[in-house]
Amino acid sequence: MIRLALPTVLPLLVAALTGCATTEDEASKRAMVVMPVESAQFVPVIARLPDGPRMAVLWGNPNTGPSAILLEMKRGTGPMHTHTADYHLVVIEGVMKHWGLGESESNAKPLRPGSYWFQPGGMAHADACLTDRCVMQVVWSGRRDGKLAESPKP
Repeated sequence: MIRLALPTVLPLLVAALTGCATTEDEASKRAMVVMPVESAQFVPVIARLPDGPRMAVLWGNPNTGPSAILLEMKRGTGPMHTHTADYHLVVIEGVMKHWGLGESESNAKPLRPGSYWFQPGGMAHADACLTDRCVMQVVWSGRRDGKLAESPKP
């Protein structure tokens, strides 16, 4: 079994998730983008909750189609919710937990920087940031949205 160190695997994973594979013709029509994290413009995910989660767009338009964002959360647990589109997420900073409907936060594994999850659209889940600040890269397959999950019927 081949084992790769996190510093070797993480750049490969991020490259795969951001869709960097292009044809030579596509690459010639595009410009290189370099964004120091200090220049990322974080805005509230929900405008009426300015102290809630914040995002900075890396590429695409989260309101209309595929995109990638940096997502920043403060310590705390979010409600069970769903999204229409699938997403891929990599933890960059902090420690997260992620679990689905019928599971519990207490049984979810802590996810440190370099950890990954895939969340299918329409599937209820919840998240918790266990540290003062968590930052993740999220790649959306379609429009970014969210709604509270319906309570299971008894």
